[in-house]
Amino acid sequence: MTDETVINDTAPTNNTPILEREPDSLVPHMETNSTLVAHTLQRDNQGFVTRLFPTDVSRIVSQHEFQQVQTGFEYRQRALRMAVDTKLQAVEEMCNHVLVTGKSEIRRERQEFFAEQKLKLQESMNVHVDRFHAEMDQRFEGLDQIRNEHLRGREETRLLRAVDQFHDMLDELGEDFLGIIREGVSRG
Repeated sequence: MTDETVINDTAPTNNTPILEREPDSLVPHMETNSTLVAHTLQRDNQGFVTRLFPTDVSRIVSQHEFQQVQTGFEYRQRALRMAVDTKLQAVEEMCNHVLVTGKSEIRRERQEFFAEQKLKLQESMNVHVDRFHAEMDQRFEGLDQIRNEHLRGREETRLLRAVDQFHDMLDELGEDFLGIIREGVSRG
């Protein structure tokens, strides 16, 4: 659709702009209306005395012609309003299409980004978990070297608490990351 087509809004089969087109069923009515409008406008050529002192018949004819002109004007106004509403609807639908298309591309990029970040986080956490477990294994093996039963019990409790805290922290970090992803962006 070119800018020329949007501005003139002409159909390929009809070179008349949409605001000038009439439905086929209304063409006779509009021709009559156009004739009456032309006749009413030509009445200005009547004599001065006839315009000042119209007969009853002339007054009735004038009223009816005025009503016909007013009806034609109201029809044209409704047709214009309908044409404008149709154009606005088309523009709105086009804008919505652009928004939906753009949103889907942004969502895809966002999902790829978060998937990549989740993978990096998981790899980093795995490295730290391996290092932590290796150190804790050494510490637990070193418990046998502590001769005092009370000290050994306290150290074992401390090591078990450190293991639980470390794994709780990892779980919390993973949940926080997922929470950031779920937050999303909204208009509020």
